Amino acid sequence: MAAIAPDLRWDFPLRLLGGMHYLVLGGEGSWDDADAMLDERADFLARFAAEQPVQTNEVGRAAPLLRGLVALGRERIDLLELGAAGGLLLYLDRYDRDHDGRFEIVRRRGIDRHPIDVTTEGGARLLEAFVWPDQTERIARLRAAIEIARKDPPELITGDYVDVLEEHVRGQTLVMSSVTTMYLDDDRYAELVAKLDGVDWLSLEAPRRRRDYEGLQLVLNGRVLEEHVDYHG
Repeated sequence: MAAIAPDLRWDFPLRLLGGMHYLVLGGEGSWDDADAMLDERADFLARFAAEQPVQTNEVGRAAPLLRGLVALGRERIDLLELGAAGGLLLYLDRYDRDHDGRFEIVRRRGIDRHPIDVTTEGGARLLEAFVWPDQTERIARLRAAIEIARKDPPELITGDYVDVLEEHVRGQTLVMSSVTTMYLDDDRYAELVAKLDGVDWLSLEAPRRRRDYEGLQLVLNGRVLEEHVDYHG
C-alpha cells in the first residue's frame, strides 16, 4: 500500500477506491479479488491517486440548489458553477418535473481544474468511478443526468476558479458552488470571498470550522436558506 500512496492527505482513500472502481467499470479488475488489483495494477493506481482529484457530480444536490435559484427571484440566470467536474448540476432545472419555469437559465458554464467531458465514455466512467457500486440509486441518477447533459453539453472552462473567476462574471451571472470550497485553505477561501463581493453566490457547503455540524448549508448571498441538508441532497 505504501508504494501506491503518493501522499496521506485525508482524501487519499477516496482517490484509491475511485481508481479501483474505474478499473472494475472497465472490466480490468474485480471487487472479488481486490488484493489482485492492488498488486497487479499498482502502477496504474499510484498514478491515478497522484494525478486524479476526487471528482463527483452528486445530482441529488440539484433539489436544494434549485430551491436556492427560486429564492433568488430572477427570471433570467447566467449560471456559473465553481468546481463543476462534468457540469451535471448546471442542468438542475431539467431534473425536476415540477419546475414551473419561474426562471430561465440562459447560459450554463462551469470552471474546474480538471473538467470532465461526459459526452465521452471515459468521462462518464470517471464520474461513476467516484460513486460506490452499492449505491445503486446514486448511480442511476448519475447515468440519467449524463444522458441529459450529452444532448446539450455545458461550457466547461479549465482553470483554478479562484484565479479565473473574475474573467467570467457578468451582470446577470449567478455563481454556484457545491461541496468544493472545503478543499480551499483559509487564504484561498478569503480570496474567493473577496472576489465574490457584490456577486450573487449560491452555495451548498459545509460551514467552515464547524466539525460538529452535520450536513450542508444552503446559502444565498450570505443568508442561510436551509440547514443540515443531506450530503447527497
